[in-house]
Amino acid sequence: MIAMEDLERIRDDLNRWHDWAYRRLYEYVEYKAEERGIAVTRENPEYTSQRCSKCGFTHGENRGGSDFCCQKCGYENHADYNAAKNIAMKSLRRSKKATGGGAPVGVRLNNGMLKPNGNYRTLSG
Repeated sequence: MIAMEDLERIRDDLNRWHDWAYRRLYEYVEYKAEERGIAVTRENPEYTSQRCSKCGFTHGENRGGSDFCCQKCGYENHADYNAAKNIAMKSLRRSKKATGGGAPVGVRLNNGMLKPNGNYRTLSG
């Protein structure tokens, strides 16, 4: 499964070229994934950049530009990477509900795996 941020809701914030580029990217990914039997989902990105992917605490001060630092647990990472982990988790949870409990084993992210229970494990450890 490929989970992508659904940018259609923020269309007013994007100029037409960006809207077109995002739509074309999504169509290409969906087309290629379908050829290989891979599902593609679009997830609502609301608060994903402010939510800690480690402990779940959501606060506006967690994100400062491209930096993410959780005000509760101290987890730090690149803000976009943290948001991507949250989007993957949303997709996992929705998939688990839709299939009556059967979710993928995990989601591959950069250098690790995100499990349906929210745990993250680096591939080297």
